[in-house]
Amino acid sequence: MRKIVSSWGPGVIAGVSLLGVATAGLAQSPVSADNLMPGLQVCYMDHFVRHIDEMIRQEKWKECKPGEPLPQLNYRTGAGTVLTSNGNDGVMARITGFIHLDKTGSYKFAFESNDGVRLEIGDQMILEDPDVHSDRFSDFGSFDVSEPGWYPLTIRYFERKSTSTLRFFWEPPGTEGTMPLVPAEALGHSGS
Repeated sequence: MRKIVSSWGPGVIAGVSLLGVATAGLAQSPVSADNLMPGLQVCYMDHFVRHIDEMIRQEKWKECKPGEPLPQLNYRTGAGTVLTSNGNDGVMARITGFIHLDKTGSYKFAFESNDGVRLEIGDQMILEDPDVHSDRFSDFGSFDVSEPGWYPLTIRYFERKSTSTLRFFWEPPGTEGTMPLVPAEALGHSGS
């Protein structure tokens, strides 16, 4: 497993950029997000899949059991339990809530994951690294913001077996050359 740093330097970003950048998401309007609670909601399903598309098909048939809210997506648990679930292997997680995008311009997003992950903001898929793999960084996905505010997000993630990692990074407008973790204060959920 390679060494991972908490923020990416310009050289790493340039190198990863050569792998490909997802098409920018079209600007949408933020939603009213009164009385949000910290973190993201998560529910878990038990099933061994090899691709995010399989997970989405299984969601129709599987009961999604609520877990403890995730304050921030910064999990590298190795062979331990996946996120806040009770399982070590064959865990699917649907993570929902809101992300606060407080500047106009283009935001870039990326994940470090093991295994598959997909990010949607509003009704648009922003990025995915959809299959079984060891710890690695995804390509970038972009989302253009014309009106700052809270935007709904959905993250689908699965861990097939052995080890798990899920870390969520961003590059807000005006911070080019860095890629820190999305901070806890930028994530919220309605609690319903």
